[in-house]
Amino acid sequence: MPSPFPGMDPYLETQPRWEIFHGWFIRELARLTLPRAASMGCWIDVERDVYGEDPSGEMVLIGEPDQVFSVSAREAEWAGTGAATATLAAPRSIREVAVDPAEAHRHRQQYLVVRENQDWPRALAVVELLNPANKAGNYAQTYNAKRSTILASRTHFLEIDLLRGGDNPLRRHFPELPPAPYFAFVGRKNVSGRTEEEYPIRLQDSLPTIGLPLWGERPDLPLELTEAFRSAYELTTGGRPIQYQTETMPAPALPSEDAAWAAGLLNGIFK
Repeated sequence: MPSPFPGMDPYLETQPRWEIFHGWFIRELARLTLPRAASMGCWIDVERDVYGEDPSGEMVLIGEPDQVFSVSAREAEWAGTGAATATLAAPRSIREVAVDPAEAHRHRQQYLVVRENQDWPRALAVVELLNPANKAGNYAQTYNAKRSTILASRTHFLEIDLLRGGDNPLRRHFPELPPAPYFAFVGRKNVSGRTEEEYPIRLQDSLPTIGLPLWGERPDLPLELTEAFRSAYELTTGGRPIQYQTETMPAPALPSEDAAWAAGLLNGIFK
């Protein structure tokens, strides 16, 4: 079944559910957006940074961004037919591999990069979906430095924050707006600097379609967050449904007004 919430579902904000959702959301956003991007002479890659702890305990970059998933036009149209009838080969040999303990202390952050065509693949825009590690602990310092580097560059930037926990310094850029549990930030570059835009998202709101700015006199590239969310939610929970009637909503606690609204919503659906 689809999520009972009209936009972001706070029951996704728990591990390991969030890590699974994060990966699917990034890929589905790329898949859904690629046809429009390709018509504008661009391509979308899903890349990742790999960070690990150094001897001092600080998080440092140990792997440069690498393309781990690139959506092609053919993949964007793939419907997944025929998978159920595939015959799987049996392995001829199996061996166990011990995992390096350091791997348990590594963070892999996937994000979208919109590039120009293959003749000149410069990065036009970067899209980040935050993880808990982006907002707390040593890794948050490392990510904040990466964010600052992007904002100081000529690359447009979109950051999507669908996590209520942790600290996000970008929220303090807009003190005139009322607080909201979720939000998106756009750093729109121009010849003299940038324009900063915020999209606050209440628990009661649908996720917006946000225009991602691109260079070269191109119009904004629409990113349909609702469609990406619906697909990623199904892929995350299809085999492991969320038990809304028995699970406790992940921390932090909702404000009283939002908590009452969420309880009324779920009681009306699962009564």
